[in-house]
Amino acid sequence: MTTTRRTFLGGAAALAACAVRAQDRTPTGDPALDAIQAELDEVEPADFKAYCRPSDPLELYVPQDGPPRFAALRRLDDAFRAVQRAVAETTVPAGGPPAVWYVYNMGIVVKTAQALFSVDLQHRFAEELAPSLDFALITHNHHDHYTRRFYDAMNGIQRKTVVSNFLDNYAAHFGKKAPGGFTRAEKIFTFKDVTVKTALSDHNGYLIDFTTTFEINAGGFRIFHTGDSQNIDKLNPADAPDLWVVHPHCGLKVEDGVRKFHPKKTVLAHFHELGHAKDRWRFRFKDGQKQIANVEGAGGVAVLPFWGDRLC
Repeated sequence: MTTTRRTFLGGAAALAACAVRAQDRTPTGDPALDAIQAELDEVEPADFKAYCRPSDPLELYVPQDGPPRFAALRRLDDAFRAVQRAVAETTVPAGGPPAVWYVYNMGIVVKTAQALFSVDLQHRFAEELAPSLDFALITHNHHDHYTRRFYDAMNGIQRKTVVSNFLDNYAAHFGKKAPGGFTRAEKIFTFKDVTVKTALSDHNGYLIDFTTTFEINAGGFRIFHTGDSQNIDKLNPADAPDLWVVHPHCGLKVEDGVRKFHPKKTVLAHFHELGHAKDRWRFRFKDGQKQIANVEGAGGVAVLPFWGDRLC
């Protein structure tokens, strides 16, 4: 069985230049990690909702008078800015693997030798990346996986392809063959050196075919992003992924996916969704301990990233 280092990359160092590779984190017993968890626990859903409005002043979490509040939200801002800088400064050589960064909840930004794109990009400044992106992918219609401002910037201002199963797009409408856009069935899209194959999966027992999964071939490097998928039977990539980005608390057993399609690295995502109540659908670092063990027990390699980490 292959295992990876159980080291925690401290917040400030990990976010500094966004060049640090995400490593497995020991979910309990690390004072630095416990301190970050305490910051996360300070944020209530209403606080995060207010933070997501860019029109609100930064004094929401850095008050002019009194001690600073909401260090976790400052971390989230810093992580996004670090990703922006890293995207601009990183060059991916032809034939080399892409650069992949982790943004907030299940978001990733991917840079290949020819293309730049995102999956489930959610941040209050997400639309600032729209001028640089070639296209965007969104797994499903829940607001912890996209923002309307980002979609409007991509679709209405930049006139760029947004592939989803719920948003119309300037490039395509449901039932028409076009380079990108609205899909409710399996389709294949090609953008420069990136090919994307879509399929539908269940979010849970009643949101059937609610989530679009993306099987991405990025210059020969394969990323499988399954969003909030519950039904392992509907996850059927053609090839073993180099990266599998998965929500491990949505009803599927992540170890079943490891045994079924043998990802080289499993990215355990969706752990710090600050828009959810702390006692409902918001998962903590300590919740990652069991999931890491499950992946490793199935013969896989797991990584539990934090905002701004570079995945590869």
